Amino acid sequence: MLIVVAREGVLQTRHLNEEIERLKALCVDLEWLRAGVLPSVEDLEDAPLLDNYEITLRDVPALKGRVVAHPIIGTATALTSELRVIAPDLGWARTMSRFYRLGSPRDTVARMFS
Repeated sequence: MLIVVAREGVLQTRHLNEEIERLKALCVDLEWLRAGVLPSVEDLEDAPLLDNYEITLRDVPALKGRVVAHPIIGTATALTSELRVIAPDLGWARTMSRFYRLGSPRDTVARMFS
């Protein structure tokens, strides 16, 4: 889910509460796994069955550009993790991993939000 914040600070999404709850639930599950607690038979009882499955890739919104002072890669051209919130008029974005200050956009981005 990509959330666009307008210049006035208004969120342009109707599903923000549901997304927050979904992410909170994921965090709880990940914390249990980190603690070594695996899902029980009861936990999986109502889970849907995925048969004949494979691991695949899918596109998600992300930002690509020249990053400066990144805590891991320093200064380089980079592709961010999944883009979650963007406020181009306010000069910031939030990816799955961190906030970014936004500099100048490429022409394609400028046209998208004008």
